[in-house]
Amino acid sequence: MNYGQKNSTGFGVILILISTLGFSVYPILGKYVFSGGAGLTTVLFVRFAITALIFWVITIWREGFPRIPLKIWFILWGMGGIGYSLMAGLYLSSVRYIPASLAALLLYAYPIIVTVIAVLTHQEKFSKFKFFGLLLSTFGLVLVLGVAIHDINTLGVVLALGSAFVYATYIIIGNQVLKTTTPLVTITLISTSAALTYGVIGVTMSGANWNLAWSTWLGIGGITFFSSIVAMLTFFYGMKLIGATTSSIISTLEPVMTVIFAVILLNEHITLFQAAGGIFVVMGGILAVLSPAQNVIPEVNSNSTL
Repeated sequence: MNYGQKNSTGFGVILILISTLGFSVYPILGKYVFSGGAGLTTVLFVRFAITALIFWVITIWREGFPRIPLKIWFILWGMGGIGYSLMAGLYLSSVRYIPASLAALLLYAYPIIVTVIAVLTHQEKFSKFKFFGLLLSTFGLVLVLGVAIHDINTLGVVLALGSAFVYATYIIIGNQVLKTTTPLVTITLISTSAALTYGVIGVTMSGANWNLAWSTWLGIGGITFFSSIVAMLTFFYGMKLIGATTSSIISTLEPVMTVIFAVILLNEHITLFQAAGGIFVVMGGILAVLSPAQNVIPEVNSNSTL
């Protein structure tokens, strides 16, 4: 590897770390804005509307107006308007009922769910790596939940695990779509359709609270800027430099960062068993990503696009 390649790899790692940091503060900021009186519809409509506007400017500037088949347009709109918006809503809603640290650990069951779905639908071949990854992740979830299940809000757990399942399905579909379009176009259309979901359906049907303190708006701005625009852009550009597998592995630091921030900023507490369980969940996901079995679908390269 020459000096230029080393610099490129190092810069790619930095970009993925920035992305991971941005995604890791998402549930932390969610806790903050909810305590300030913001509703889910308000937060996610503002997040996706501004994100979509910025990405449209970047997309047209870099690639011109997207020229893709009508079928792909509909698939991407469905992914954003239904899949991504549902996943984001479930994940953010879960922190109303359970600690942000626990929500992040439960969300990271999604890599192994991706593997299970891919194997059951014959899109990937099974392997010992995947088997041990499944065992580790399952054991980790038992540790995270089983030690103090009587003290954990069941609805919050269901919401967090639901977001992991929806996200896994989203990734399986996204891996097929990314064969025919660029990552920038993909996230632009997904953000746009998610904004329409929360704007047209959410705001119209359930209303939105716009009378918020400036500090709460600042938190929503943080979700929009750091956990959406910066996090998504740095992830996809970092992935171009170091590849999907390495990016996915580095991104497993996300729940670790979330736990650290939750302990420091929100004074949350996590038991030794839950911390160990979180490590097993992450390790299981890494084993699934590193599996040498031949894949029928391409590598999962949509990690952490929350």
